[in-house]
Amino acid sequence: MTVASDPKLSQAAVGQSTRRVNIALNRGNIFDCNGKPLTGVYYDKVTVVLPTDTASVPLSEMLSGDEYKAALNRIRQGNAVTVFGKTPFTEGDWKSLFVPQRYGTVLTHVLGYVGSDGHGVTGVEKAFDDLLYTGSALSISYSADRSGRMLKGLGVTVDEGKKGGNVTLTVDSRLQALTEQAMSETLSGAAVILEARTGKLRAVVSCPDYDREDISAALKAQNSPLINRATYSYNVGSVFKPCLAAAALENGLSDYRYTCTGSITVGNVTFKCNRSAGHGELGLKEALAVSCNTYFYTLGERLGAEAVYNMAKALRFGEVLDCGGGVVSSSGAVPKVETLKSIPAELTNLSIGQGELMLSPIALSLLYAAAVNGGEYRLPYIVQSTELDGAEQRRQPSPPTYAFSKKTADILKEYLKNALQNGTGSAAFAEGISSGGKTGTAQTGWRDGDRSILNGWFCGFYEGNETYVIVIVKEDVRSSSTDCAPVFKEITKAMKNLNF
Repeated sequence: MTVASDPKLSQAAVGQSTRRVNIALNRGNIFDCNGKPLTGVYYDKVTVVLPTDTASVPLSEMLSGDEYKAALNRIRQGNAVTVFGKTPFTEGDWKSLFVPQRYGTVLTHVLGYVGSDGHGVTGVEKAFDDLLYTGSALSISYSADRSGRMLKGLGVTVDEGKKGGNVTLTVDSRLQALTEQAMSETLSGAAVILEARTGKLRAVVSCPDYDREDISAALKAQNSPLINRATYSYNVGSVFKPCLAAAALENGLSDYRYTCTGSITVGNVTFKCNRSAGHGELGLKEALAVSCNTYFYTLGERLGAEAVYNMAKALRFGEVLDCGGGVVSSSGAVPKVETLKSIPAELTNLSIGQGELMLSPIALSLLYAAAVNGGEYRLPYIVQSTELDGAEQRRQPSPPTYAFSKKTADILKEYLKNALQNGTGSAAFAEGISSGGKTGTAQTGWRDGDRSILNGWFCGFYEGNETYVIVIVKEDVRSSSTDCAPVFKEITKAMKNLNF
């Protein structure tokens, strides 16, 4: 329920001699995958003082100054007064109730919020408004004379109102809480946990958060807190390189070796490696571990535009992904194959995840899900079931999409484990935890004075009772190794402690 704030709902006449005070709008609830409520968890005390000759006494015990004067004026006009969080000492014609608050502090961007009229405005609240909205309220009724004064001796009736339907999400509130904790110092970014086998979104975090009680402030804020950054498309960088690796494994280039000298020239453009001195001779496994740019530049050239583009499209990169419940991952951008063919530098950029390429954290999770799930993935989804009047409808996972062979997946998974233990992802490695992943630092094209603004990524997986894909992005970072990899490590250690 949401505490009523619309003046039209504060008091409505039901009949000639009956007055009703609507205290809180009734609304169906939202639950996590284990049946733990995500709405209506906390309670507020609400006291309704009824219009009688003695109402000034309980009002004076709860209010003072201008608030007391305004409340007393309402009583004199024959209207009840609602006071939040307080109870008077003196017995009298008042009624106190405990009213559930609509929200806690978790999953803000996914749940969304409700307007003063009781209808959902964003998120799950909006997507399932027809199911959750009831048009009724928790209320009390009393008999009154023509002036609105309460008639003594006839008592007060409490009406619970109509119950709405319920929505159950795939989110696990324990994973959501630990991910929010790990991201608590992130100014702008997102984190997603996806169950690889099923496509269930188990945690979705977007930073910064916002206060549902002050939406106007959120709308004015320069850091755009209302945006769900888990669905927002970013410049990608090296976390795209496993896509090139999968294409190489599928197209007979698993043995391709290259000697990195620190740069490479394509046409009239010189592309530098992330290590200016070069990495020397490398194979695919080593190149992925140290994130050698020139290796992947030349690998993309060897594969050709169509092979690289087709692997990206097999992973649905560049498509809108509707996860249900108002969670819609933006399409981002993937260069057209004609562009890659006609402009060699575009293919070179794409080979390390730069150039036109932009993807959301949810979109990138499909690449890593396929790598740890035998080459196949299922579309991410966040709504597990809905229920109305005892009738439940369960949502089923999508059919699997085969991006590449199981052999390719098994090799890629091994390479990602190696990158965590012996490569750029070492800051994400925790002893005793089976995991793998890839760092990425993406140029955005934006500058702050002489400083380039970079996005940092870490995409990886954790193997426990299930295999989970974890994707982390942060805006304006120093490097993904120092900014994102430690967050992955913190999340996986917490998951291990909770026996996931």
